[in-house]
Formats: sequence, C-alpha cells, structure tokens
Amino acid sequence: MQMKLAPLVLLGAAVIAMIGAPLRAQNAASAWSANITDVRRVARLIPGRRPLRINVVKFAESRRTKNFSIKGAAPIPSVQARTAFQVMYPDSTMMIDAGMDQQVHNFFGRGVVEPYDADAGKQVEGALTAARLIVVTHEHGDHVGGVIHTPLAGELAAKTILTRTQVQTLMTAPQMPDIKLTPELASRFIVVDYDQYMPVAPGVAFIKAAGHTPGSQMVYVALESGREYLFIGDSAWHMDGVRQVIGKDAPWITEDQNSVMDQLRWLNGLSRTDPNLLIVASHDDEQRMELEARGVLGRRFE
Repeated sequence: MQMKLAPLVLLGAAVIAMIGAPLRAQNAASAWSANITDVRRVARLIPGRRPLRINVVKFAESRRTKNFSIKGAAPIPSVQARTAFQVMYPDSTMMIDAGMDQQVHNFFGRGVVEPYDADAGKQVEGALTAARLIVVTHEHGDHVGGVIHTPLAGELAAKTILTRTQVQTLMTAPQMPDIKLTPELASRFIVVDYDQYMPVAPGVAFIKAAGHTPGSQMVYVALESGREYLFIGDSAWHMDGVRQVIGKDAPWITEDQNSVMDQLRWLNGLSRTDPNLLIVASHDDEQRMELEARGVLGRRFE
C-alpha cells in the first residue's frame, strides 16, 4: 500500500466539486450537517487495502467533576483521558492525534499536578516517529502538541496533515504559547483545505466539524473487516454528551454552541441508526476501558 500524499489534495478538490453544492445548500439552513453515506463514499475513493485494527494509548489524565463535561450532570469525580490512536495498515501505520509532552500537559492542570504516564508518552512518541501519516482532530495542545512541541517537529511535520484553519489558529491564536506555530515550521506541514469531507487514506476520511475549535474535524475509519469507527475528537468529552445531546459546561473553553449541538444531534442519530459504527470520544475514560475490554481497540501501540 502506498499512501501518496500529493493526490490526496487533488482528491479532496474532486470531492468538493462532486458533493460540495448540495452540502452548502444543507449548511445554509443549519449551523452544521453531515451525511454518513457520503462519508463512506469519500472514504472509498483512495484505492488500497484498508486498515486491519486500531490501538489506543492513554498517556495522561485530568481529574475533574462530570458537570464540566456534561452540563447539568452531578459534580461527581470523572476522569478525562488524554489519548492518541494508532491505525494499523498491512504495511504501515497512521496516527490520529499526536499527544503531548509533560510540559504541555502541565498547562491543563491549571496549577494542579495531574497524572502523566512518561512510559505511555514514549509509546506515543515512538508511534509518531514510525507512522507514515499523522492527522489531528483539532488544534489543542493535547492533540497536536506531539508534532509541534518536540525536537522532532521538523521530521514529523513532513508527514502530518493540518488543515489551513488549524494552521491559522496555531499561528495566530494558539491555546498556549508552547504550541504556537512559526511561519517556518508551518511551511513544513502538509496543509490542506476542503469543503466538508476529504479522503485521507484507504478507508479513511475527514469530516469538517468546526465548533469545539475553528479547525475541529472528525476522522472516519473503515477496517477491512467492515468495522467502522468515528473519532469525534472533542465534539463531546464524554459519550453521555452524545447519548443525552447535552454540551459541556466548562468556563475555560469557547465553542460555537450551535455547531456543537448540531454535531451531538447527528452523532446521537448515528448511535441509533448505525449501532455497528463505533463513535469514539477522545477523553471518555470509561468508554476507552470498555472498548479495550471488548477488543475493538488494542491496549498498546505496535
């Protein structure tokens, strides 16, 4: 299998030309919308063998009460896992999200020391180095720090796809100074722009999902076995947000509430109409453990 990067942008442009007009018509009446049939079709556009399995590593956590993740929930203890995912192809790997080092992690504690697993962090670093392709769900430090705040940034940037919006945010309004992109480093990334969907690799497609951040996107992955995954990044911090269609209540974040709620309604509908599609929230530690126990996410990187 060859993940040839240059044709990806051309295929993305073809998708815009092919389905962009009706999608823009949908968006005129709604803050955000998507169609899973179109997503599946886009994910089939790049030929080649699809992935075989997907692994997850939790490298850190934030300990907060659940009411921050789910508006109106009881203030009971809740763990927000910090995770990255490794998509295993027959002869190569792709990473979804890049993790972060201890220094970037310290930002999220806001003065409180929170658990960081240095060994798991090394696993993420090694998987990034070995990967043929790296993508990120959005431009926050715990998802993109591993390809920016690292001595390997130049090497990793050459195989990391960022959207133009993600680059603009990281250059002009980064979440923290540690992940601010310089013009020189920004020029090393594979920078793409697309309308609503974009083929990325065999079985993989982006879904534009601005809301949590301007550059947020979901990543759809279909395995050779037929199992499907939808990595939703931070559209919801806990799957109860999808199940109950309720947003976050964290004063330290600013979101496009209309778009996020549209995303939650869409995801809730998928959970009922497409039960074999696994919707994966990056920070839901309970879901991570359950998916590992079921064997649908591997517990370690390979």
